[in-house]
Amino acid sequence: MPFFVKGTDTSGTISLRRDNAGAAVKKAKELLADGSWDIEITGPDGQALALAEFEAAHSADADRAG
Repeated sequence: MPFFVKGTDTSGTISLRRDNAGAAVKKAKELLADGSWDIEITGPDGQALALAEFEAAHSADADRAG
């Protein structure tokens, strides 16, 4: 299930593919630390969420999974 991480910096917009939610969050945080903005993660369902929203949604999913 692919996840796409998108962010903007002074050079333009970058979009990266990651295979799982954890890797997508890690890359989004790296982009943020490097000075990117407008960071969002698009999940397999096609819904694009800001990093904080994505983390909240996926931590809730993990809690339900047990």
